Amino acid sequence: MTVFARYKLNDEVLHGIVVGENIERISGTPLKHFDKTGQTDQLSQVKLLAPTSPGKIVAIGKNYITHLHGRQAPSIPEAFYKTTTSLIGPGDSIVIPPDADNVEEEAELVVVIGKNCKNVSKEESMDYVFGYTCGNDVSARDWQRDDLQWWRAKSSDTFGPTGPYIVTDIDPQNLSIRGFVNGVQGQKCHTSEMIFTTAQAISFISRYVTLECGDMIWTGTSGTTPPINPGGDVTVEIQSIGRLHNPVGISSY
Repeated sequence: MTVFARYKLNDEVLHGIVVGENIERISGTPLKHFDKTGQTDQLSQVKLLAPTSPGKIVAIGKNYITHLHGRQAPSIPEAFYKTTTSLIGPGDSIVIPPDADNVEEEAELVVVIGKNCKNVSKEESMDYVFGYTCGNDVSARDWQRDDLQWWRAKSSDTFGPTGPYIVTDIDPQNLSIRGFVNGVQGQKCHTSEMIFTTAQAISFISRYVTLECGDMIWTGTSGTTPPINPGGDVTVEIQSIGRLHNPVGISSY
């Protein structure tokens, strides 16, 4: 297991390997060939960023029975797009548009693709995964219900917090996930509860859309997702990956 961070120091965007309270800088990005530079930065002295810059984000809806609330389970992975401009990193503010009502958090495991992937089988799909991170699929339920598409309900600016790290070589179907709003636990699940596994989702998506190095797959959320409001905060915690924390604000337009 290796823990990678993308971070900013003195206005420079850098990548490194997290070891304890330090980051060992690497040349380039972890998704390509890299070398250790011999330089070390302290975690406490840097600004962590969203851990990768994907070309696209594909999210899976209705992927936990507990989130269906009596609705029929899907027969295929129900994929939709989130925009890359929705991404923010650890500590960045989720900004709720003033005309959005009933905005909720969704704690999710996020898959980072490591190499281009097209029409792969379920058995070989995991060979295309680089690692995993935490995601919060912030969702405006009124827009999700009433709009023709989910473009603003799921992809308004700041509606895609991710981080804090990318972690490699862990079992995506054997992780606990918890979501907290204002310090109170609102979600708790285990990735073994997914209707469609990570391997199944990658295989299905790649039949139709080429997944490219750095792309993200968000694997769905569980249970009843709690509302978030300006002045509060949200934390997504995933076993072996870490805690993604974001305050909540409101836009004035």
